Amino acid sequence: MDRRFAESSPAEQVERRRELLMRIQADPTLPIEQVVSLLRRELRFTRSEYSRLTGVSRRVIQDIEHGRGNPTLRTVEKLLAPFGLKLAVVSSRGPRSLPDMGH
Repeated sequence: MDRRFAESSPAEQVERRRELLMRIQADPTLPIEQVVSLLRRELRFTRSEYSRLTGVSRRVIQDIEHGRGNPTLRTVEKLLAPFGLKLAVVSSRGPRSLPDMGH
């Protein structure tokens, strides 16, 4: 964990993770760079720690967080998987009925 922060108890860590995951799930339109940055910063990982956890280079993580990266789907999966998250497709128009496709 990032040494700039005081050590949290296990219960505090679990609660912080639960709140963060609920926040991310509540807004599926968050850009991937924002999700990656939120996960890393809110859970107090350095980029090096996040890199070791995910197998994605520190530089790629930095580029993604700054909106300069163009990650593959596999890279995004690696960044989300340790937190039980996965990439999904959502409608940009919000929930609505699908048109009848004649099937």
